[in-house]
Amino acid sequence: MDFTNGSITQKIVKFSVPLLIGNILQQIYSISDSIIVGNLLGSDPLAAIGATMPIIQVSIALVIGITSGASVVISQLYGANRINEIKKAVTTSFAFFMVLSLLLSVIGYIITDQLLLWMNVPEEVLPMAAAYLKVIFVGTVFKVGYNLMNSLFRGIGNSQIPLLVLVISTILNVVLDFVFIQFFHLGVEGTAWATIISQLVSFAISFILFQKNNISFKISLKKENYDKALLHSILTIGLPTGLKATLYWGGYAIITSTVNSFGAATVAAFGIASRIDCFVQTPQGSLNSGLASFTGQNIGAGKLDRIRSALKASNFIGISLALATTAAIYLFSSQILSLFTDDEEIIAIGAEYLKTVSLFYVVYSLQEVVQGVAVGSGYTLILMISTIAAMWLVRIPIAEILSKHIGARGVWISIPSGWFVAMLFTNGFYLSGKWKKPKTRQTRNEIKI
Repeated sequence: MDFTNGSITQKIVKFSVPLLIGNILQQIYSISDSIIVGNLLGSDPLAAIGATMPIIQVSIALVIGITSGASVVISQLYGANRINEIKKAVTTSFAFFMVLSLLLSVIGYIITDQLLLWMNVPEEVLPMAAAYLKVIFVGTVFKVGYNLMNSLFRGIGNSQIPLLVLVISTILNVVLDFVFIQFFHLGVEGTAWATIISQLVSFAISFILFQKNNISFKISLKKENYDKALLHSILTIGLPTGLKATLYWGGYAIITSTVNSFGAATVAAFGIASRIDCFVQTPQGSLNSGLASFTGQNIGAGKLDRIRSALKASNFIGISLALATTAAIYLFSSQILSLFTDDEEIIAIGAEYLKTVSLFYVVYSLQEVVQGVAVGSGYTLILMISTIAAMWLVRIPIAEILSKHIGARGVWISIPSGWFVAMLFTNGFYLSGKWKKPKTRQTRNEIKI
């Protein structure tokens, strides 16, 4: 999709809606695991899966975050119509990330037990958590591979194909979850195998469709298609994003470790409620991604006024949806939680979490959407600094201090405190106007700002 011409709001919506549906389907991956496990296996297996989520996210956050650098570089090159360099960027990205994900898979598998012990996972769920996590690490390359292909498609303005692929793999994941647990009696390991098989399918289909539909710049593992300068640009932009995600989920792991000290019921409630929380925040994340691609192409074309208008439209949509989800979560949190479990203690704890954080979804939207401008213009370092301040200087200290006085509710209060800090950083960056000067070397020399 060409973002440099035509209706701004229409194109933002047209591109972001498939991203939104795709992000929702990705959330369904984890939510379906929890619903099926909670109803078929019980609360302890449900807690085991919830306890592994921060570790899984930390382990892949750096790599998947860096893939955003590939999307930004490709979108800027696409906006400048530099087809030959797009081909090199695509091939260089693919080779680099496949090697990196294989290395991550091996290391993660080896240190699984040590990670879970460090997280203070309750003893009664520790063996199940370890079994689940080791299988997930085996399939790391497939998860990274799909996310890379998704980034490549986004870079050229295509959000429809990743959505189609995700629909297929999500349906497959739900079916395999049920089959492996109900008929093969594989327990939480069966859920993990269902996940990685589905991710393998999504990666394979995405790769085939990318090669078939992008003949001019398809992946070709020939020596002349590797470009160190382009890899440097991808890493320069993507590494801060990857570090941002790693620092966020690393901090989240510390917060989860605090939650784990309150017992299995609180662990299960936090795991379920966090997934619901992520689910209802997907519109803002989708607007962020859509705005990043929009910004990248228009930076490449030198059309800055379109970026300003796109941010206004995206903020209006994000805030409107945040208000709607706040009302829905606050009114129906207990009913939503009951889809996962009939344990009244878990439902009560989870509802307390959701009612606390949902009041601040507008703040979340105001800090999340504008990040797309920073990513699209290549200024990802500010987002990493924002995460350090929000998570490590504010959220973690508040969680540690308040939890000692008012229990788990102190952790719930700490969550939106980080959103306020991030909102100040991200909007301050936008108002500074630094985003007007692109960070990518391959485009800066050709664009008149």
